[in-house]
Amino acid sequence: MSVACHPLSSQSILELEAPRNSYGGTFRSALIVGEDIAMAERMRRILGGLAPGRRVVVASTQAEARNLLAALPYDLMLVDMNLPTRDGVSLIQHARQSYPWIESVAMSAADDRELVDAAIAAGAVGYLLTEADDAELAFQLRSIERGGAPMDSRVARRLLGTIAASARGVAPFVAISPPQPRPRPQTASGLLSPRELNVLRLIAQGWSNRQIAESVFLSVNTVEFHAKSIYRKLSVKSRTQAVHEATQHGLLN
Repeated sequence: MSVACHPLSSQSILELEAPRNSYGGTFRSALIVGEDIAMAERMRRILGGLAPGRRVVVASTQAEARNLLAALPYDLMLVDMNLPTRDGVSLIQHARQSYPWIESVAMSAADDRELVDAAIAAGAVGYLLTEADDAELAFQLRSIERGGAPMDSRVARRLLGTIAASARGVAPFVAISPPQPRPRPQTASGLLSPRELNVLRLIAQGWSNRQIAESVFLSVNTVEFHAKSIYRKLSVKSRTQAVHEATQHGLLN
């Protein structure tokens, strides 16, 4: 569902028919794309405060956004990168290719390196973190008036670090969690169920599958199933190998 706010005068409509190839001024028409209605309405309110009387439209899906882009001209688009199936990335790419005069600004609730990198690669000119307060977001968006890139300071700092590291020819620093202790391999006795251990001990005594079945009141097929399971868990292929491996692990004591 799209929500248009503050209709334009006839003079403003004429202005919209000739989109500029470069920005660097107060936006005239903006499109906000995001599934989170509360977040989209918040961004609409912030944009309304920056440029009262300008048209701001909200779209909840990529498909709806594409239809709106084709119907009316825009010079600013805010895209939530948490849209499903990487729709945010493809929408920014679509705008860059089909409407190169539109300034696309990506946004997400928190700094996610993968989302930021994908947005910048797709053509976004800025990246906002919506966990910031309204005043901070408004300050960042106002930088567009001067031809700047609205960028959260935390995102900008990390990107600058990446650029600096690349210039020095070294890999950028990435925080790595301390190594976690590797789990101990499970012992053979822990791998085998009590039923399998019982069958294995009877196998070691030379009993046939039929004799084992009669002894433990199971069908021959069930005993064969347990035997194959024992072979698989002990990584063996025969009764002899199974008995040898079991002896090595102390399973027959």
